[in-house]
Amino acid sequence: MLAYLHLLVTITVPIVIICGCGFMLQKRRPIDTKLLADISLYILAPALILYALAGAHLQGKSVMQIFFFTLIMTVLLYGLATITAKLARISVSERQGLTLTTLFSNANNYGLPVLLLAFGSRGFALGAIYVVGQVVLVNVLGMYLASRTKLNGGQAIVHILKTPLIYACLAGLLLDLLQLPLPVGTDTAVKMLGAAYPVLVLMILGIKLGSTQLAGLRSSTVWIGIILRLVAVPVLAKLVLVALGIHGLLASVLFVEASMPAAINTVTLAEKFDGDSETISLVVSITTILSFVYLPLFIAIS
Repeated sequence: MLAYLHLLVTITVPIVIICGCGFMLQKRRPIDTKLLADISLYILAPALILYALAGAHLQGKSVMQIFFFTLIMTVLLYGLATITAKLARISVSERQGLTLTTLFSNANNYGLPVLLLAFGSRGFALGAIYVVGQVVLVNVLGMYLASRTKLNGGQAIVHILKTPLIYACLAGLLLDLLQLPLPVGTDTAVKMLGAAYPVLVLMILGIKLGSTQLAGLRSSTVWIGIILRLVAVPVLAKLVLVALGIHGLLASVLFVEASMPAAINTVTLAEKFDGDSETISLVVSITTILSFVYLPLFIAIS
């Protein structure tokens, strides 16, 4: 209990305060979250990942374990969402939304700052590798699910190649493999940019929460999505970790990342391709709010 309270104070309170700043700012004036998201995605996040990976001393075994964990979880969660949608007899658009929120956690915008707070730079570095896999999945599988027939394979590949996170991760892994430090001066700049990342993305999260409409809470699809993300996903993640024999810090990182609330960018995908963005927004918002309570518990048992 004391460990839970400690995590609640040291992790949840800072997140709530920063998100609250974004929430209150959004209530006072319109905020261009797309611009803020571009800054975090194309500048701050790559800088933080590069700085963390450059001296992480990672082992090839960890990378392979992350790969197999991601692959197995993706197959299981896709099957779970598909079967649940059929049993619940929901519409096609709602089925796509349910699949998106079940498959993709907020491992990047929310997960990486949490890992940094809970496990330090070592845990963040491991999480960064997991996030790269999620970036690929969201931009390929996620876009396919959201668009179905509106996006071809070539467009998906081009979109992936424009993602700086992938190149930052590759550069960091190369530096770590060759045991080369970042150049003097460059390392300071990269560190400063990376340090701004958690604050900005948590403020974006607060802004998004402040603009979410709560109409539609009576929809059964919303609550099915919440149960799948908060209950089914963590249970499956634990089972997969045990089956793969993954232990220690890596197991904690993967469990926490997989158990994050539904990904914010699923809302963007739904809006871009005229999907059920209202249902997805509610699932994202409610799971995010509840995460302020359940995440410290999950970190404690991870």
